Formats: sequence, structure tokens, C-alpha cells
Amino acid sequence: MKDKLFNNKNKLVLLVSLLLILILFYIVLIIINYKSVDKYENVILPNIYIEEFDMGGYSYENSYKKIEFYNDYILSRKIKFVINNKDYSYTLNELGFTIDKEKTIQNIKDYQKSLSIIKKSRIMNSTKKYKEFNFVYNHDENKLKEYIKKIKDSVDVGVINGYFDTSDGVKYLKGNDGFSLDIDSSYSRIVSYIDDSKSIDKIELKGEIIPATYNENYTKIDTMTSSFVTSYDTWVTQRSKNLRVAVNYINGAIIEPGEIFSYYKYAGPYDKDGYVFYYEFVGNGVCQVATTTYNAALLGGLEIVKRYPHKKKSVYVDGGLDATVASYSSGWNVDMQWKNTYDYPIYVKAYDTWGEIHVEFWSNSDAKKGKSYSTESVWLGGRGYQTYLHTFQDGVEIDRSPIATTWYLED
Repeated sequence: MKDKLFNNKNKLVLLVSLLLILILFYIVLIIINYKSVDKYENVILPNIYIEEFDMGGYSYENSYKKIEFYNDYILSRKIKFVINNKDYSYTLNELGFTIDKEKTIQNIKDYQKSLSIIKKSRIMNSTKKYKEFNFVYNHDENKLKEYIKKIKDSVDVGVINGYFDTSDGVKYLKGNDGFSLDIDSSYSRIVSYIDDSKSIDKIELKGEIIPATYNENYTKIDTMTSSFVTSYDTWVTQRSKNLRVAVNYINGAIIEPGEIFSYYKYAGPYDKDGYVFYYEFVGNGVCQVATTTYNAALLGGLEIVKRYPHKKKSVYVDGGLDATVASYSSGWNVDMQWKNTYDYPIYVKAYDTWGEIHVEFWSNSDAKKGKSYSTESVWLGGRGYQTYLHTFQDGVEIDRSPIATTWYLED
């Protein structure tokens, strides 16, 4: 019994001794660690980085200098933006950002103060990067927004609505959507990205997509359905100018199915911008353009709504095929009108080739349903003429109809 008590007593002594040794070892270790980490009171611990820069062993004061040394390099970094599905890149410096050295280093200071001696010792003995901080940046809100405005000027796209390309015939193009960068939204996204320092390749800046308008029916315009040409004397400069002005006014007119084309609506009144005085009145000469348009309408098989003859026969078309819109004999400022009887829109292409007036009607290849037309002028004697419209179906004449009977007042 005594031996058993003795053995238990020895075991207890041994355990107490081991515990005391461990406590002593721990105290010694703390003292050693304290002495080793004490020198980092004002120095950044090893294996501490600010992004790719190893700051370990630098005093706080020298850390400021190191950041200052790399300032230009850091601010030359580019941020990639995606704007309206296109990539752009700008440097931090261009965007007006500066490095806040005080806050950047203060973050490290605060971190190190929060560490225990053991934790600090573990960081010191690490064989790889232990902790990485990000740079803290400052910016001037007004300057950044001003720069975003410059970006906006370079990335904004004006909307191009559907339009006709008449460089080679007539073709309707759908156009392109516009884009307007949102300055406030872009500002918030840039600042948020910089502040968060997220490791992403690109940041998308958004704006408003401005959809282009376009008319599906206009894409069906693919064929010149009729045309007519008249000649004029380019040496009569004032009359020539009136012709060209009138041509420009009717060029590009779009007449929908069932709609009536009014020459006066587009080219009149004949004293508006561009017209000049010739012979009797301002705009004199516009009748030739009206006549050219009238004949293009006839050759297109379209319905003539209004047409008045001149006082005397014109020199640029056969008798009875002229159309006046401004003369003393016709009641002054009368109109020439035709109706679009096609199932498709008609685009009027009018242009001048220095001595010739061209008027073309463009519509769908099926607009005339395989028909074609020609005109005929028959002299009735004296100052009278009878005009006819010949209709052909797939090249075979199927009709000859009277257009108008014209009696001129003067030779």
C-alpha cells in the first residue's frame, strides 16, 4: 500500500514538473519573440506587400518614399473599359487619381497593431507573401467627371436613322443605333472599382442606346420603275439656277401607296429660298422640272390628278406633254399632281447633269406588274395636240388610251 502511494506521488511530481517546464518554455519563447518583433514597432513586417511591391523591412517613413518613387509607374497603369461593346483603356493619371500614401500605410499600421506577438512571429517566419494591401487613391470629383465628359465626346455615337443611299441607284439602309454615355453612372462605377480594387480585367461603362428608326417597307424599293430627261440651256444662268433649286426640292420625296404627289408641296412656293428672278417672275423655269416629273409619272403608269398646259408649246417636250405650275395663262401657281397607284412606296430621285434634268421613280420590281408604258403626241392642226398612253404587258401592247387634249394660246 505504501508503494502504491509512493508511485502516485512520483507521477504527480513528474506531471507538475513537466507543466512548469512547458510554462517556462512558453515564457522564454514569448520573451524571444517579443525581442525579435520589437524592432518592427515602426517597421513593416516581412512578407507584407502593397500589391506587387514588397514592403517588408521598410520603416513607415521610408515606405512613403518608396511609394513616392513608384508614383508615376503606379499611376500609369491602365484601366480597361467596355463602352458600347468596344474596348478602351485609360491610365489612372489620365482619370485624375492620386495615391493617398498616408491612408495606404495607415492600413498596414492598423493591421500590425492588431496582431499578437505569436501572429507577428508567424508572419516573420513565413516563406511566401503573407498579406497584400491595395493602394488607396484620391480623386477630385469635378475633374474626374470632366474627364468622363471627354470620354463621352469620343465614344458617343449619333443615331443614324434608316436612309436612302442614292450614290448608285436607290437603296434603303437601316442605319445604326446611337449611344450616349451616362456620366454619373460611369463616375460611380469607376470610383467603386478603384476603391474596391477588384482584380478584374475590364469594367463596363453603360449608357443609353438610342434605337434607330427605320421603315421596313422602304427596303422593298429596289427598281427604277420609270424616268424622264429634259435638256436646258446652261448659258441662261438665272433660269438654270431655278431648275437646279427645284430639282433639289423634289429630290428624295417619298410617296406612299395611295398618296398624291403635289409638286407645289415640295418645290413651291417659287419665291422661297434659292429661287431667283428670271424674265417675268422669281422662280421662272420651275415648270420644266414639273414637266419632267409629269412625264416620269406617265411612263410609270401612274394616275395623273392635276396637269395644266403652258400658254405656248414648250421646246423641251413634244406637244401636249408639258405641265405648267407657274404662268399667267394658267391662273398662277397651279399644281401638278399624280397619285401613287402602286402597292409600294415610290422614291423620287431628281438630279441635274449640267444641261439635263433627270427625274427617276424608284419602287419595287413588281410595282408595275410586268407592264411598261410609252407616250405619243399627235398634232391636231394649228396649236392643238392629242396625247396618248401606250400600255404593254410583257412587251406586248395591250392598250392605247388618251391622256389629254391640249390647245395652246400662242405660237
